[in-house]
Amino acid sequence: MPETTETTPATIYSPTLEAVRQPGPRFDVTIIRPGISANGLRYSREVLAASLPLWHGASAFCDHPTSLDGTRAGGRSLRDLVGVYSDPHLDHFGAIRATLAFNPAGAWLAGVVEGLIADRAAGRVTPNVGISADMFVLKAPGTPIARADGQQMPTWDVGKVIRVNSADLVVNPSAGGSFDRILEAAELANMAVQEDTVPDEITTAAQPVQEARPLPVAGPSLAPTPPPTAPTPLDDVRTGFARITALENELAAVRETRTALAAHALEARLAASTLPEQARTYLRAQFTNPTWQPAQLDRAIESLQQMLGAVFQPQTIAGAGFTRAARVTGDPLSRVQAAMDRLFGLELPDALKDTPRLSGIREAYILITGDRLFDGRYHWEESIVREADEVTTSVMANVVANSMTKRLVQDYKGQSRWWEPVVSQISLSDMKAQDRILLYDFAVLPTVAENGPYVNLAWDDTKETYTPVKKGSAVTVTMEMILNDDVRAVTKIPSKLAIAANITINEYVSNLFTQTGGTGPLMTDQARVFSAGHGSNTSANALSSANLQAAMIVMAKQVNSASKRLGIAPRYLLIPPDLTFTAQILTQSMLTPGGLDNDVNVLRGTVQPIVVPQFTETNHWYIMADPAVVESIEIGFVNGRREPELLVQDAPTEGAVFTNDAITYKVRHMYGGNWLDYRGAYAGLP
Repeated sequence: MPETTETTPATIYSPTLEAVRQPGPRFDVTIIRPGISANGLRYSREVLAASLPLWHGASAFCDHPTSLDGTRAGGRSLRDLVGVYSDPHLDHFGAIRATLAFNPAGAWLAGVVEGLIADRAAGRVTPNVGISADMFVLKAPGTPIARADGQQMPTWDVGKVIRVNSADLVVNPSAGGSFDRILEAAELANMAVQEDTVPDEITTAAQPVQEARPLPVAGPSLAPTPPPTAPTPLDDVRTGFARITALENELAAVRETRTALAAHALEARLAASTLPEQARTYLRAQFTNPTWQPAQLDRAIESLQQMLGAVFQPQTIAGAGFTRAARVTGDPLSRVQAAMDRLFGLELPDALKDTPRLSGIREAYILITGDRLFDGRYHWEESIVREADEVTTSVMANVVANSMTKRLVQDYKGQSRWWEPVVSQISLSDMKAQDRILLYDFAVLPTVAENGPYVNLAWDDTKETYTPVKKGSAVTVTMEMILNDDVRAVTKIPSKLAIAANITINEYVSNLFTQTGGTGPLMTDQARVFSAGHGSNTSANALSSANLQAAMIVMAKQVNSASKRLGIAPRYLLIPPDLTFTAQILTQSMLTPGGLDNDVNVLRGTVQPIVVPQFTETNHWYIMADPAVVESIEIGFVNGRREPELLVQDAPTEGAVFTNDAITYKVRHMYGGNWLDYRGAYAGLP
């Protein structure tokens, strides 16, 4: 504001008496929380912590950008800017919290937020309004999760937040952004005016300097402001309401702090107890009110401990020259099995949490067989497993096999299977050739005249065939490994087998794309999956914005067997690791990549990139429709067993157990699959 000075016979205005804009309302807010957002992005605490510097000074807009915003120089409209974020920090739950300060243009929205917080504190129903971040991230395919309808939802693991565009105020935020607390209210009606001194160069000894007042912003001349009038009853009411609002905000802050401290104290006390997790969950549900007293919690914990102690009486496991007590239930073999599971790093049920830890494979062998001298025979009097009519060294093999199988399945499920979102998975009852009948499509339904006959539509069918295969291998655990107590070698076997089984099936499915130069296998019509005869669903074009759009148009023009267009839209983009960042730029940029103008990127969000490590051709790419729309590929698992299984040679008088003092384990995985329909796919094979 330019410096303004005016002298009148009665008044001198100081040049420093400009009207100072008071800061707008400020709120303590949560921008984003760790976990999986509504759009399938998984944020870890570490990733959010690393992004903290990007949030300081981030803009707050009303609503996310529209397609029109993408065409404007600079992106967003200044009219939508309502505030700015400062002081970003991580709370004890790993969420990013910050201070949101509204500017004058966002005063109306600040009022909405203040009303939402007040309604929520009063227990009234409030709309789902919160904060949603607009940012660029690096992501990789994650483990799918089950939705409420039973379908698998693909997820993405966010590795890094590259850039923060803004954190906008929206309806139905996807990652848990919320308004938590009012930090201060803008009390414009009670603005304090500071008294300033008159500069040395503007003095008039004969005329007093009146109280400083803000200068008007318009008008041909500057007249002195009349002195303030005495407060009215309405002013007193406004002041009273402002004070009540301030007290309510302070009370809400105290309640929030008390709730957080009570939750922290509850978790600390439960962690110090010996209660199983189910009992702790029960107590959490009983102590949701933060006004509970420590003595009440102690009595509840003691009561549960006494009840559980009466149900699970202490029992003793003996063997290997010493005695150790274990508060567990079940027969001795079950307890040894639980101890072996723990040795293989498996999670035990709460009822078996007190199972003692084995020192190694050697101790387990002695406990089960009683064979302290390792002569290969079962010693009944030394074994803790005595309930069975006939117990031999095969018990040891089966116990190890059970633990290895559990760990094998656990590690296999933890591996990445890129193909799961793009294929249909079914159960097979046998290893015979599988025929999949495809009914020819009908054309449009003809018009039927009044009282006229219905025309019989001719139809036919075709079929695609595949035969399941059996994949597997054998591993052995030798007497020397047990005698030497080589725990690491034995416990690593399931993990190594899981990785091998996962790589095997990944290569099996990727071969359905990459064989014959990337054109896929022959189908019943004696044409490759990707060929000119299949609606020209292939080209020699490299992955680019224009070529990807052209491929999507080809897929939309695919026709059924009655020559009627289907309008298929792709959902997934399969790429080798070499095209990872090219695909992310094409599918995530707001503007057209590499363009010299501000055209909107029409490909943004249309397809989901999936990196296929087994694709060795660095430039080949494929788009695929959702299998719920077009069943392009079917993968069948024999007996519905999707994970590999582990079998044991348990006869002590036969095979390697007798001749080589070794237990042989066999891993087996049986499945098959093939293309059923070419119309849901397109290949770029430059």
